[in-house]
This record gives sequence, C-alpha cells and structure tokens, in this order.
Amino acid sequence: MTPPMTSPPSARNYPVRPWRVSLTILMVVFLAELVLMLMLPVVLGEDQPVWLDAIVDATILMLILLPVLWYTAIRPLQQLASMRADLLETFVSLQEDERRRIAFDLHDEIGQSLTSVMMGLRALSEQTEGSDDKQRIADLRTIVNHAVGEVRRIANGLRPAALDHLGLEGALQRLAEDIRQIHDLEVELDLGEEDLTGLSVPVQTAVYRIIQEATTNVVRHAQASQVRIGLGHRNSGLLLEVEDNGRGLATVDLATRTGGMGLTGITQRASLLGGELSILAPSGGGTLLRVQLPVRQ
Repeated sequence: MTPPMTSPPSARNYPVRPWRVSLTILMVVFLAELVLMLMLPVVLGEDQPVWLDAIVDATILMLILLPVLWYTAIRPLQQLASMRADLLETFVSLQEDERRRIAFDLHDEIGQSLTSVMMGLRALSEQTEGSDDKQRIADLRTIVNHAVGEVRRIANGLRPAALDHLGLEGALQRLAEDIRQIHDLEVELDLGEEDLTGLSVPVQTAVYRIIQEATTNVVRHAQASQVRIGLGHRNSGLLLEVEDNGRGLATVDLATRTGGMGLTGITQRASLLGGELSILAPSGGGTLLRVQLPVRQ
C-alpha cells in the first residue's frame, strides 16, 4: 500500500496538546538532572557516581516541577485551546449563516423574478402571431430558463437546502441518490447505527461539504463505477471515508491538484475544525480519502 498523503503543513491545523508539551519538558529536565548528578562527582573528584541517587534526585525535581508546569503551562494551554475551538466554531457558524442568507436571497428574490419573466414570455408567446417573434421569445425563454437553473445551482452550492430540511443523514441519502441517477454510479452509503443529530451545526456542514466535494472529484477525475461513503464515530472523533474503484492515487491526485479547488477545499474545511486529511491507495486499486474530525462534547 502506498504511504498515506496528508494535508500540507501550510493548511494543516496543529492542535495544542498541553500534556505532550509538559511531558517533553519534564523528560528533558529529568535527563539533564540525571546527567548532572552523574557528572558532578567526577568533575569534583569525589567518589564514583551512584545511579540510584541520581535517579532519585531527578525524580524529586520532576515531582517539584509538575505542579509548577500545571499552573504555568498545562492549564493556560488548555484554556487557550478551548477558546480557539470556540472561536473557530463561531466563525464557521457565522460563515454558514451568511451563506444561508445569500442563498435565500438568490432563491427567493432573483429566482422568483426570473420565474416571473419566464411566465411573462410564455404569455407573450401565446399572443404573438409572427414566427420570427415567436422564435425570439423562445430564445429568450431558453436564456431565462438557463439563468433560473444557474441561480438554483449557485444557491444550493452556497447552502444545500436538504441539509436544513432533512438533516445530515437525509441530506447524505439525497446526495447519494443524486449521484446514482445523474452520474450512473453505484453508491454505497454506510452510516451504520450512528446518531448524527447530536453533531454541532459546523461539524454537520463540514461533513456534508467534504463528502460533496470528494464525490465530485470521483465523478470528474476517477473514472470509477463504484463509490463508498462511510461515516461513523471512532474514539472521541468522527471518521469520514470516501472510497472509489477508479484510476488510483497518482492520476486522481494530479487531477485534483491541477483543478485547484478539490483537495484544497476539503483540507481547509477539515483543518478549520482541527481535523486531518489522508489519502490512501488501497491494495485493490482506487483511492481512499479519509478525514478525521474531533467532536467536542
């Protein structure tokens, strides 16, 4: 199996791990104190160093430093990480609220106006007798009809209506059905027995967007006939997988990178919530995209 390709450092979100930082500091202090206690008798020309005494002294120093690190490093870093997560969640929520508002304006204002124009052109066509005028009206109706479709497509891209009306599970089922019908792909949607209603709105939105963009990449670049979408809880986080039986890692990776928006969009959404993207090449062929997202209780 090809080694996994993870998201680039410039786009990855590195979460703060206070305990790891503190343990590293304690280990460095322990080793430094141990070396110092072993070297000091030699430097002073005294008796041979005693390992047991050196280990005891280093351990006592670590026990003294532990509460100091707890109040000066661990607790402040934990509070900082919590504040950072809150700010990111608020940012995502505000972004989605703005997307929802713009989508609503597009659909209800511009979309309805274009629909009214379409109805007026239809009525005018029925009253017109000249063939040339009818052809011009028919051409205008075609243009307006295309504009209505584009407005709906843009509005749905800004904020999928299915996500608001059906929830995450229903929206994913609708997305899978659309892929089957429109692109003639065999889609396996594996949600297991997971309860997705407890996920926060930013996480639900990110999951839907990531799956939407990943399946779009499959349709455009992978030349696949099957795609599997998996979503479930793992440990304290959420594991998301999109796997296809298409051309494989190298060609798909090249295509999506040259496209510019495929992997970049997925990476940014995952990183914004403290997640990580990996791309694997299964032994049976195809490509496996895996995203791990932390889920805050």
